[in-house]
Amino acid sequence: MRVAFVEIGGVRTRYFYEGKGPALLLLHGLGISADTWLMNIDVLAEHFTVYAPDLLGHGFTGWKGLGGQAAHPVIMRHVAALTDHLGLKEYHALGSSYGAAIACLLYFERPERMKKLVIVGASSVFRPLDQLQEGFGKSYANATSALREPTFENCKKRLGNVCFDPTKVPDAAVLPQLTFYAQDYILPAYEEIAKANFNQELTLPWRIVTRLEQIKLPTLVITGREDVRAPLAHAQAGQKRIPNSELLILDQCGHMPMFEHPNQFNRAVTGFLIK
Repeated sequence: MRVAFVEIGGVRTRYFYEGKGPALLLLHGLGISADTWLMNIDVLAEHFTVYAPDLLGHGFTGWKGLGGQAAHPVIMRHVAALTDHLGLKEYHALGSSYGAAIACLLYFERPERMKKLVIVGASSVFRPLDQLQEGFGKSYANATSALREPTFENCKKRLGNVCFDPTKVPDAAVLPQLTFYAQDYILPAYEEIAKANFNQELTLPWRIVTRLEQIKLPTLVITGREDVRAPLAHAQAGQKRIPNSELLILDQCGHMPMFEHPNQFNRAVTGFLIK
Protein backbone atom coordinates (compact mmCIF):
# COMPACT_ATOMS: atom_id res chain seq x y z
CA MET A 1 0.00 0.00 0.00
CA ARG A 2 1.27 3.44 -0.96
CA VAL A 3 0.13 7.01 -0.37
CA ALA A 4 0.16 10.12 -2.54
CA PHE A 5 -0.85 13.78 -2.32
CA VAL A 6 -2.18 15.71 -5.33
CA GLU A 7 -3.81 19.07 -5.94
CA ILE A 8 -7.46 18.65 -6.95
CA GLY A 9 -9.35 21.88 -7.60
CA GLY A 10 -6.76 23.74 -5.54
CA VAL A 11 -7.17 21.37 -2.58
CA ARG A 12 -4.34 19.15 -1.37
CA THR A 13 -5.80 15.66 -1.49
CA ARG A 14 -4.46 12.44 0.03
CA TYR A 15 -5.16 8.97 -1.28
CA PHE A 16 -3.89 5.45 -0.74
CA TYR A 17 -3.27 3.25 -3.77
CA GLU A 18 -2.01 -0.20 -4.64
CA GLY A 19 -2.39 -3.09 -7.09
CA LYS A 20 -2.98 -3.86 -10.73
CA GLY A 21 -6.10 -4.60 -12.71
CA PRO A 22 -9.52 -2.91 -12.87
CA ALA A 23 -9.79 0.26 -10.83
CA LEU A 24 -11.64 0.12 -7.51
CA LEU A 25 -12.54 3.30 -5.65
CA LEU A 26 -13.05 3.10 -1.85
CA LEU A 27 -15.00 5.95 -0.23
CA HIS A 28 -15.12 6.25 3.58
CA GLY A 29 -17.78 7.59 5.92
CA LEU A 30 -18.38 10.99 7.48
CA GLY A 31 -15.87 12.36 9.95
CA ILE A 32 -13.24 9.65 9.46
CA SER A 33 -10.68 8.97 6.71
CA ALA A 34 -9.29 6.49 4.20
CA ASP A 35 -7.44 4.82 7.07
CA THR A 36 -10.75 2.98 7.49
CA TRP A 37 -9.52 0.66 4.72
CA LEU A 38 -6.14 -0.32 6.18
CA MET A 39 -7.22 -3.97 6.52
CA ASN A 40 -8.66 -4.13 3.00
CA ILE A 41 -6.50 -2.24 0.50
CA ASP A 42 -3.63 -4.71 0.11
CA VAL A 43 -5.96 -7.73 -0.06
CA LEU A 44 -8.26 -6.13 -2.64
CA ALA A 45 -5.16 -4.96 -4.54
CA GLU A 46 -4.43 -8.60 -5.39
CA HIS A 47 -7.20 -8.27 -8.01
CA PHE A 48 -7.73 -4.53 -8.50
CA THR A 49 -5.95 -1.20 -8.67
CA VAL A 50 -7.31 0.26 -5.46
CA TYR A 51 -7.65 3.99 -4.80
CA ALA A 52 -8.84 5.17 -1.37
CA PRO A 53 -8.99 8.95 -1.01
CA ASP A 54 -9.66 11.11 2.01
CA LEU A 55 -12.89 12.90 1.14
CA LEU A 56 -12.95 16.68 0.96
CA GLY A 57 -12.45 18.14 4.45
CA HIS A 58 -11.53 14.75 5.91
CA GLY A 59 -8.30 13.06 6.92
CA PHE A 60 -5.40 14.85 5.30
CA THR A 61 -7.40 16.30 2.42
CA GLY A 62 -7.95 20.04 2.66
CA TRP A 63 -11.12 22.08 2.77
CA LYS A 64 -12.49 25.00 0.79
CA GLY A 65 -16.04 25.39 2.16
CA LEU A 66 -19.42 24.59 0.63
CA GLY A 67 -20.33 28.09 -0.53
CA GLY A 68 -23.93 27.58 0.60
CA GLN A 69 -24.33 24.37 -1.39
CA ALA A 70 -25.32 20.94 -0.14
CA ALA A 71 -22.30 18.90 0.95
CA HIS A 72 -23.15 15.85 -1.15
CA PRO A 73 -22.50 17.32 -4.63
CA VAL A 74 -19.44 19.30 -3.52
CA ILE A 75 -17.76 16.21 -2.08
CA MET A 76 -18.85 14.01 -4.99
CA ARG A 77 -17.45 16.41 -7.61
CA HIS A 78 -14.14 16.52 -5.78
CA VAL A 79 -13.99 12.71 -6.03
CA ALA A 80 -14.95 12.92 -9.71
CA ALA A 81 -12.13 15.39 -10.33
CA LEU A 82 -9.71 13.00 -8.61
CA THR A 83 -10.79 10.16 -10.93
CA ASP A 84 -10.12 12.49 -13.87
CA HIS A 85 -6.67 13.29 -12.50
CA LEU A 86 -5.96 9.57 -12.14
CA GLY A 87 -7.17 8.92 -15.69
CA LEU A 88 -9.87 6.46 -14.62
CA LYS A 89 -12.24 5.90 -17.54
CA GLU A 90 -13.90 2.92 -15.85
CA TYR A 91 -13.97 1.79 -12.24
CA HIS A 92 -15.89 -0.06 -9.56
CA ALA A 93 -16.93 1.94 -6.50
CA LEU A 94 -17.37 0.87 -2.90
CA GLY A 95 -18.78 3.34 -0.41
CA SER A 96 -19.24 3.01 3.35
CA SER A 97 -21.92 4.98 5.22
CA TYR A 98 -21.82 8.58 3.88
CA GLY A 99 -19.30 7.43 1.30
CA ALA A 100 -21.97 5.15 -0.15
CA ALA A 101 -24.16 8.15 -0.89
CA ILE A 102 -21.19 9.82 -2.58
CA ALA A 103 -20.55 6.67 -4.64
CA CYS A 104 -24.20 6.57 -5.74
CA LEU A 105 -24.13 10.23 -6.74
CA LEU A 106 -20.93 9.61 -8.67
CA TYR A 107 -22.81 6.91 -10.60
CA PHE A 108 -25.70 9.24 -11.36
CA GLU A 109 -23.24 11.94 -12.48
CA ARG A 110 -21.24 9.60 -14.75
CA PRO A 111 -23.12 6.32 -15.18
CA GLU A 112 -21.01 5.19 -18.13
CA ARG A 113 -17.83 5.04 -16.04
CA MET A 114 -18.95 2.92 -13.10
CA LYS A 115 -19.06 -0.84 -13.67
CA LYS A 116 -20.23 -2.22 -10.31
CA LEU A 117 -21.26 -0.68 -7.00
CA VAL A 118 -20.88 -1.87 -3.40
CA ILE A 119 -22.94 -0.14 -0.70
CA VAL A 120 -21.84 -0.75 2.91
CA GLY A 121 -23.71 0.19 6.09
CA ALA A 122 -25.49 3.00 4.34
CA SER A 123 -28.10 4.82 6.34
CA SER A 124 -27.24 7.71 4.02
CA VAL A 125 -28.65 5.68 1.12
CA PHE A 126 -31.56 3.73 2.63
CA ARG A 127 -32.95 5.65 5.61
CA PRO A 128 -36.48 7.01 4.90
CA LEU A 129 -36.71 10.76 4.47
CA ASP A 130 -38.82 11.24 7.61
CA GLN A 131 -36.10 9.59 9.73
CA LEU A 132 -33.04 11.38 8.33
CA GLN A 133 -32.82 13.96 11.09
CA GLU A 134 -32.77 11.26 13.77
CA GLY A 135 -30.05 9.33 11.94
CA PHE A 136 -27.81 12.33 11.39
CA GLY A 137 -28.38 13.50 14.95
CA LYS A 138 -26.97 10.31 16.46
CA SER A 139 -24.03 10.29 14.06
CA TYR A 140 -23.29 13.95 14.80
CA ALA A 141 -23.31 13.42 18.57
CA ASN A 142 -20.95 10.45 18.33
CA ALA A 143 -18.53 12.15 15.94
CA THR A 144 -18.30 15.43 17.83
CA SER A 145 -17.60 13.56 21.08
CA ALA A 146 -14.16 12.90 19.58
CA LEU A 147 -13.78 15.90 17.28
CA ARG A 148 -14.24 18.43 20.08
CA GLU A 149 -11.99 16.61 22.53
CA PRO A 150 -9.61 14.49 20.46
CA THR A 151 -7.79 11.99 22.63
CA PHE A 152 -6.75 8.50 21.62
CA GLU A 153 -9.36 7.08 23.99
CA ASN A 154 -12.19 9.28 22.65
CA CYS A 155 -11.33 8.50 19.04
CA LYS A 156 -11.29 4.76 19.72
CA LYS A 157 -14.55 4.96 21.69
CA ARG A 158 -16.19 6.93 18.87
CA LEU A 159 -15.47 4.07 16.44
CA GLY A 160 -16.24 1.40 19.02
CA ASN A 161 -19.69 2.88 19.61
CA VAL A 162 -20.76 1.77 16.12
CA CYS A 163 -19.16 -1.70 16.23
CA PHE A 164 -20.77 -4.88 17.54
CA ASP A 165 -17.54 -5.63 19.40
CA PRO A 166 -15.63 -2.44 20.28
CA THR A 167 -12.41 -4.41 20.74
CA LYS A 168 -12.33 -4.93 16.96
CA VAL A 169 -11.37 -1.28 16.41
CA PRO A 170 -7.71 -1.41 15.25
CA ASP A 171 -5.29 1.03 16.86
CA ALA A 172 -3.83 1.52 13.38
CA ALA A 173 -7.05 3.31 12.39
CA VAL A 174 -7.26 5.36 15.58
CA LEU A 175 -3.88 7.08 15.59
CA PRO A 176 -4.32 8.70 12.14
CA GLN A 177 -7.77 9.88 13.24
CA LEU A 178 -6.31 11.51 16.34
CA THR A 179 -3.62 13.12 14.20
CA PHE A 180 -5.85 14.61 11.51
CA TYR A 181 -8.36 15.85 14.10
CA ALA A 182 -5.54 18.13 15.32
CA GLN A 183 -5.68 20.10 12.06
CA ASP A 184 -7.48 23.39 12.56
CA TYR A 185 -9.86 23.03 9.61
CA ILE A 186 -11.24 19.56 10.41
CA LEU A 187 -13.82 20.48 13.06
CA PRO A 188 -15.12 23.54 11.14
CA ALA A 189 -15.35 21.42 7.98
CA TYR A 190 -17.31 18.71 9.79
CA GLU A 191 -19.63 21.29 11.36
CA GLU A 192 -20.30 22.91 7.97
CA ILE A 193 -21.01 19.55 6.34
CA ALA A 194 -23.26 18.50 9.23
CA LYS A 195 -25.20 21.78 9.12
CA ALA A 196 -25.79 21.28 5.40
CA ASN A 197 -26.86 17.67 5.93
CA PHE A 198 -29.41 18.74 8.55
CA ASN A 199 -30.97 21.12 6.01
CA GLN A 200 -33.55 18.82 4.42
CA GLU A 201 -34.65 21.31 1.78
CA LEU A 202 -31.06 21.90 0.67
CA THR A 203 -30.17 18.21 0.49
CA LEU A 204 -33.43 16.74 -0.85
CA PRO A 205 -32.32 16.77 -4.53
CA TRP A 206 -29.26 14.70 -3.54
CA ARG A 207 -31.01 12.00 -1.48
CA ILE A 208 -30.44 8.52 -2.86
CA VAL A 209 -33.43 6.88 -1.13
CA THR A 210 -35.79 8.50 -3.64
CA ARG A 211 -33.79 7.19 -6.64
CA LEU A 212 -32.91 3.59 -5.81
CA GLU A 213 -34.78 2.23 -8.82
CA GLN A 214 -32.50 4.30 -11.06
CA ILE A 215 -29.37 2.37 -10.03
CA LYS A 216 -29.05 0.08 -13.05
CA LEU A 217 -25.60 -1.44 -12.58
CA PRO A 218 -24.80 -4.62 -10.58
CA THR A 219 -24.89 -3.69 -6.90
CA LEU A 220 -23.92 -5.48 -3.70
CA VAL A 221 -25.34 -4.25 -0.40
CA ILE A 222 -23.36 -5.28 2.69
CA THR A 223 -24.81 -4.61 6.13
CA GLY A 224 -24.13 -5.67 9.68
CA ARG A 225 -27.06 -7.33 11.41
CA GLU A 226 -26.38 -5.23 14.52
CA ASP A 227 -25.57 -1.94 12.76
CA VAL A 228 -26.80 0.87 15.04
CA ARG A 229 -26.39 3.48 12.28
CA ALA A 230 -28.02 1.65 9.36
CA PRO A 231 -30.99 -0.45 10.50
CA LEU A 232 -31.21 -3.86 8.85
CA ALA A 233 -34.84 -3.35 7.83
CA HIS A 234 -33.89 -0.22 5.86
CA ALA A 235 -31.14 -2.06 3.97
CA GLN A 236 -33.45 -4.98 3.19
CA ALA A 237 -36.24 -2.74 1.90
CA GLY A 238 -33.86 -0.52 -0.06
CA GLN A 239 -31.94 -3.37 -1.68
CA LYS A 240 -35.19 -4.80 -3.07
CA ARG A 241 -35.72 -1.54 -4.94
CA ILE A 242 -32.35 -1.72 -6.75
CA PRO A 243 -33.04 -3.83 -9.86
CA ASN A 244 -29.78 -5.79 -10.24
CA SER A 245 -28.67 -6.15 -6.64
CA GLU A 246 -27.94 -8.63 -3.87
CA LEU A 247 -27.73 -8.38 -0.10
CA LEU A 248 -25.10 -9.75 2.29
CA ILE A 249 -25.87 -9.63 6.02
CA LEU A 250 -22.93 -10.11 8.37
CA ASP A 251 -23.73 -11.51 11.81
CA GLN A 252 -22.25 -10.02 14.99
CA CYS A 253 -21.34 -6.97 12.95
CA GLY A 254 -22.06 -3.30 13.32
CA HIS A 255 -21.31 -0.31 11.10
CA MET A 256 -17.68 -1.07 10.21
CA PRO A 257 -17.55 -4.54 8.59
CA MET A 258 -14.32 -3.65 6.78
CA PHE A 259 -12.43 -4.07 10.05
CA GLU A 260 -14.97 -5.93 12.19
CA HIS A 261 -14.90 -8.91 9.79
CA PRO A 262 -12.14 -8.04 7.28
CA ASN A 263 -11.60 -11.53 5.85
CA GLN A 264 -15.28 -12.12 5.12
CA PHE A 265 -15.64 -8.57 3.84
CA ASN A 266 -12.66 -8.84 1.48
CA ARG A 267 -13.80 -12.21 0.11
CA ALA A 268 -17.33 -10.96 -0.49
CA VAL A 269 -16.24 -7.78 -2.26
CA THR A 270 -13.67 -9.59 -4.42
CA GLY A 271 -16.08 -12.37 -5.34
CA PHE A 272 -18.79 -9.92 -6.35
CA LEU A 273 -16.54 -7.69 -8.43
CA ILE A 274 -14.71 -10.44 -10.38
CA LYS A 275 -17.70 -12.62 -11.26
